[in-house]
Amino acid sequence: MFKRIGIFGKYSGFQSWKSIDKLITFFLDKHLTVYLDETSCKDFPIERYGVSLMNRESMQGEIDIAIVVGGDGTFLDVARYVVDQQIPILGVNLGRLGFLADVSPQTMLATMEDVLNGTYDCEERNLLHVEIYEHDHLVFKHLAFNDVVIHKPDTPKMIEFETFINGRFLKSQRSDGMIIATPTGSTAYALSAGGPIVDPSLNVISLVSINPHTMSNRPFVVDGDSEIELRAHENCNGVARITCDGQITFEINAKHRTRVIRHPHFIKLIHPCGHDYFQLLRAKLHWGEKL
Repeated sequence: MFKRIGIFGKYSGFQSWKSIDKLITFFLDKHLTVYLDETSCKDFPIERYGVSLMNRESMQGEIDIAIVVGGDGTFLDVARYVVDQQIPILGVNLGRLGFLADVSPQTMLATMEDVLNGTYDCEERNLLHVEIYEHDHLVFKHLAFNDVVIHKPDTPKMIEFETFINGRFLKSQRSDGMIIATPTGSTAYALSAGGPIVDPSLNVISLVSINPHTMSNRPFVVDGDSEIELRAHENCNGVARITCDGQITFEINAKHRTRVIRHPHFIKLIHPCGHDYFQLLRAKLHWGEKL
């Protein structure tokens, strides 16, 4: 039973308010407790409703479900926050059909009614945990739902680095970078870089090079329980960046090594009953349309 509802909006604000207004009214009519995320809803006129703004630290342990009103970018941010709380997340997409936020504002109240009645589909997706070390001292750690990317800064110069899988040397390459993607992230940046589309139910990690210097560098898929390590080549004297989900960035150089593994907890995604990932792919990628 979902009795305590956490609602998260778009950081840009106003375009999500109409949907948030409808959701609050709906849940309060059901005599449920509603909390609004202070970070993304700080300007929402809560005085009309008698609901509370709550910062994310205080919200931990206080909600049974997270509802994200926004797009896939907003969804990624909230997913990284709730994954360790082991509460499910549902996305209302305000723009075009999303891979993650897949409930439309037009159908969201009917979907919420079904969810409260226990009629929904739920699946688990994996996340990546990235750690960066400088001379064996941990200097950065974060989560990624879609991908961890090593890439060059704003310069035309390639970066040179080595990749290890479970401590074994895989390859050295010169390129614009590499995308380490979850199955969820296979339809994001990795897809545009030529990577494979991966069924999200699989426990694998994809490695996709970005504009490699040699054409022999091809996408590579490893077991999801693998440990991936990136090290700057000994000849490397510049800088690069590690970016998680296109949102969190850390600058690295030859002194750093980056370790990526699967996060121990899975995120629980709630979909409307009858959700079909293949149908979503067809809609997003326009498969089967007459030319």
